[in-house]
Amino acid sequence: MRLFVGYKAWKEEEYLLNRMSFDDLVRAYVTYPGIQVYAAVIVASLVIGVLTMVSPWLFLISLGVGALLFPVAWYLIHRFVLHGAWMYKTPYLAELWKRVHYDHHRYPNDLSVLFGGLHTTLPTILIVAAPIGWLIGGVSGAGGAVAGTLLMTCFTEFIHSGQHLAFEPKSKFWQVVKKRHLAHHFHNENGNFGIAEFFWDKVFGTFYPETEDRPRSATARNLGYTDETAKKYPWVKALTDAEPDQKRAMRSRAA
Repeated sequence: MRLFVGYKAWKEEEYLLNRMSFDDLVRAYVTYPGIQVYAAVIVASLVIGVLTMVSPWLFLISLGVGALLFPVAWYLIHRFVLHGAWMYKTPYLAELWKRVHYDHHRYPNDLSVLFGGLHTTLPTILIVAAPIGWLIGGVSGAGGAVAGTLLMTCFTEFIHSGQHLAFEPKSKFWQVVKKRHLAHHFHNENGNFGIAEFFWDKVFGTFYPETEDRPRSATARNLGYTDETAKKYPWVKALTDAEPDQKRAMRSRAA
């Protein structure tokens, strides 16, 4: 298995989760350049944290805080940014919104648009987690918080991709989170914003354990970007229409 590949080479493969085995997913996951960058930053952050450590307890606390930071940050971003209507209303953000979430709801089995964009995720984590860790334990704390957040990011990305994989998990945990996440995609997108946990959904009243608990949404697949909406805000549609025929054909198999 070739371990190191560039983004272009990786995305030229047809990583369609509805046609992949679990082993296929593992190979795709470990060769994805973004995951490899996360792993390198995790190692560097841990080394910095340990070498500059004054108190092992403060380092461990910062590591834990970083890990706990990810779920609440993900909930807020997923609910108010990715599911917000404001990004596609400007030509400057329409392409970003299309890549990071619209395409994922349209083609939920296309692994190439499931992983978060490295250019948006990593800077956000560094800007948010590092100062919080610094307040806890200085340089060591900053390294610990960044490492903790990225560890949770990598874990969540793997769980997320597995939720769309055409397999029945043996783990009860994975069965439950898969059921709830797929309800977000195919039943009602205005709830179950978590991926590997739904604590913040329960806190903010957006959790529903069964599809019977919420009415079916007509916009679960298009996030409200309808043909009528596209007439007023055409940029996402223009980008979609400009996609090569090869990509269209591939994505039709991922729909």
